[in-house]
Amino acid sequence: MNFKNVNFFKSVSINTKEVYFDDKKEIVFIWRSNMGKSSLMNTIFEKKDLVKTSSKPWKTRLANIFLVENKYYFTDLPWYWFAKLGKDLKEDLDALISWYLEERKDNIKKVVILIDSKLWPQQSDFEMFEYLLELELPLTIVLSKVDKLSKNEINKSIVFAKESFFWQEIIACSSKKKTWIDELIKSIKKVLR
Repeated sequence: MNFKNVNFFKSVSINTKEVYFDDKKEIVFIWRSNMGKSSLMNTIFEKKDLVKTSSKPWKTRLANIFLVENKYYFTDLPWYWFAKLGKDLKEDLDALISWYLEERKDNIKKVVILIDSKLWPQQSDFEMFEYLLELELPLTIVLSKVDKLSKNEINKSIVFAKESFFWQEIIACSSKKKTWIDELIKSIKKVLR
């Protein structure tokens, strides 16, 4: 299984009139805001800028779908919370996220939730976590940007996340230093077999 064999497939919005889904297995990446999700996906794909990065966390407004090995989808969903969003845009994005997850529920093999290891989980993270549990979707929680923490801080962050998210799989990663990226890739490969 080689994640380097990847291409952009299509973008979907809540207003997309014709969406034809198939039964390919899917990995979904979701985040609260500016957690380094694009960088993480590019690191997994071993690409520099396939998944577009931006300093503006409100840029992702679509479900961007990538086709891996011509048989798996890796989907970049928009953020589920950002303070500067207007009410209408936030409602549109929340609707897109819930519609997409519920539409693709039977094919999604893992949802990767990114949480900034420096900030700790926020209320919106817990709300998304509870929603995903209700959908009975398999989860991995990635603590991002751990290169900015000491070893002791990383350990504290992992313990807190395990306790907060009821002992779900927690992986602490750094796209910059490629720390524990292999662990995340192994976890994804297991569910795609």
